[in-house]
Amino acid sequence: MGVYVLVAFVVPVQAGLVFPRSSWPLHITLVRFDTRETADDVRARLDDVLPALLGFDVRIGPDAQFGRNGSVPVSLVEPEPALQRIHTAALEALGPQVHLPGAQHNRSNYRPHVTHAVIRLQPGDQVRIRQAALVDLRPDNDPRLRRVVAIWETEPGPE
Repeated sequence: MGVYVLVAFVVPVQAGLVFPRSSWPLHITLVRFDTRETADDVRARLDDVLPALLGFDVRIGPDAQFGRNGSVPVSLVEPEPALQRIHTAALEALGPQVHLPGAQHNRSNYRPHVTHAVIRLQPGDQVRIRQAALVDLRPDNDPRLRRVVAIWETEPGPE
């Protein structure tokens, strides 16, 4: 079974990027899921949906504590309808064949945030959502690594 997360990296990345589980680039999680489908099948489901929904700004809100016992410091993302649309559209495109391990954190309970890392965002910062990335959470069955397997970017505007 594949274990994936669809994210919006704060600073865009390239497909193929591999990084340690402990060193995520700053990102906003869009959808976390498990599936029996291949990464190519997942990509095909999202190809027609994502590019048209990208290309907007979000504002970083206050700090909060997530995770077990509130041990994970995060920066909340202020409510943004465009971000909710991406989340909902991705869930719909993925369909019922995926398993949502954090089902209670989806749809109307979706709480976008950026987990603090070596660097962090500050309340009031703006982030441009211009790219979505599919990340394999167990590339080659190695839970210590993460691999960006697909990228979607904003559709080019008229010139």
